[in-house]
Amino acid sequence: MTELQRLAGALATDYLSGQWTPDPTEEHRARILSLSASADVSLEGLAGGGVITGEAIMQMLRPHPDLASWQLAPVLRAYLTGDDHGQALVRDLLDAVAGMHQPPAGRHVRSPDRYDGSGPAVFLAGGITGCPDWQTRAALRLRAAGVTATILNPRRPDFPEGDPAASRQQIAWEYQHLHRADVVLFWFCAESIQPIALYELGAHAARGTKIAVGTHPDYERRLDITEQLRHARPDVEIHASLADTVRAAAALVAPYGASLPD
Repeated sequence: MTELQRLAGALATDYLSGQWTPDPTEEHRARILSLSASADVSLEGLAGGGVITGEAIMQMLRPHPDLASWQLAPVLRAYLTGDDHGQALVRDLLDAVAGMHQPPAGRHVRSPDRYDGSGPAVFLAGGITGCPDWQTRAALRLRAAGVTATILNPRRPDFPEGDPAASRQQIAWEYQHLHRADVVLFWFCAESIQPIALYELGAHAARGTKIAVGTHPDYERRLDITEQLRHARPDVEIHASLADTVRAAAALVAPYGASLPD
């Protein structure tokens, strides 16, 4: 894990769990930074594919009495020399902050914590082993889109590799929470085949679950998914980007309303 991934991942987790709320001025500058990314390319900020420049970061970090306490400051200082995944995570975090949708505390549930609430929930289904942490990016994008449903995230902060008991617990958690979810978002990254996620996709496609499905264009089994769902679930569009898959999931959960779980 790179330094930027570590910094951005930790801050994103705190944001999604409600443990970090940006300072009002920090939030204001983050919003300006997100929107200014579109200035030269006529895009809707970072969400439209804009970029963060060194000059824009310098403006974000210009002197302010509370700058030393801003949690975004070290993340942005590491941004320009960071890796692609870390940078994408930062952009998604900024979009979530810019959207002024502070996540409700406790509405981002990660394995092995249980969710027994009664409100709408979205499960993030797809690869974990050998895959980048796309789940945190998807959760941030759902919040940026204004989705208030509980997000069920199977990616543990720390998984004890080689522990059979932990593996059984993880399998049980995923099975139970997949069946609890109102909407399941499936994303297949390019880095691995993800056989368990393929099994889960088949099971929930046949079950009639509301699903949003996307694969990276370079995912090895994209054709198989496309053709299998064309027969089994012709109502489901296969998206080619995480952003489009999240938008599809947000549209599916919208009819459940904005009310929060008990």
